[in-house]
Amino acid sequence: MMSVKYDALCYGAIALDISGRIAGLSPGTQESATSYEISPGGDATLVALTLAGLGWKVALAGGPIGRDPMGDYLRDQISEAGIDLYVDYKGKTSVSVVAVDPAGERTAITFHEDTPLEKIPVPLELVRRSRSLYVCGCYGENAAVLGEKARAEGVPSMLNASSGNLSFIGSFDIAIASEANVKSLAADPGEAAAIMRAGGVRTAIVTMGERGCVCCAGEQTVLPAYEVGVVDCTGAGAAFAAGFTHAGLLGMKLRDQLRYGSAAGALKCQYRGSYRRISREELEQLVKSG
Repeated sequence: MMSVKYDALCYGAIALDISGRIAGLSPGTQESATSYEISPGGDATLVALTLAGLGWKVALAGGPIGRDPMGDYLRDQISEAGIDLYVDYKGKTSVSVVAVDPAGERTAITFHEDTPLEKIPVPLELVRRSRSLYVCGCYGENAAVLGEKARAEGVPSMLNASSGNLSFIGSFDIAIASEANVKSLAADPGEAAAIMRAGGVRTAIVTMGERGCVCCAGEQTVLPAYEVGVVDCTGAGAAFAAGFTHAGLLGMKLRDQLRYGSAAGALKCQYRGSYRRISREELEQLVKSG
């Protein structure tokens, strides 16, 4: 058997994010966005970068990333973070435009080529070489294949879930979703988490922004959010997933994993842009403050 090489394998969306502050959006008008930031984006990418910033060895797959200026920027950022990248370089790099309102909430449009799922590589050989797997559900059945492989190899796995990918949620150990992404399941986040868990995962988590998170793992746990000044919520869900995974890699129990996830999400919300590096020291400090 090959030796373990990575603490985490992250699979899914890889994009360039351009985000700016905006007072509001009105149909048929041209609005101006100020204080704009350019950063890596895509759920799997943000989880990978946050875990790498916390000191873990990470592999990132999915994409694709084109041989274009946006792709060059992303490859540089990912390489500088010490992340090993496994993607094709065909087609165009995805670009997301993110508008952030005065409350820090975001509206996003992603421009990407309609690449068939079978054209996006699935790195099954990396699963057994990783201590954990994180998958965003944007690539459908590719995600399910990775989840099944992780289960067969005994590798803990997490899916970024939504009402659109519940058909394969049972291939994963943990499912995490924002309240907005599972609102069609149930108006109550706790009920939505219970429905997700009934789909076959061991642990289902729904994040609720400033109201904290709810977790269903046999019994229901509600954890309040850390109180911080919110500047930009973009990427907070990915930061939560990374903080949760970080605590799991350290061998912590579920409630502490939730606390670390919540703290990482709160730290991200204090800064503009899709991604900010979080250190172990500041994460520990916020967790201890609660």
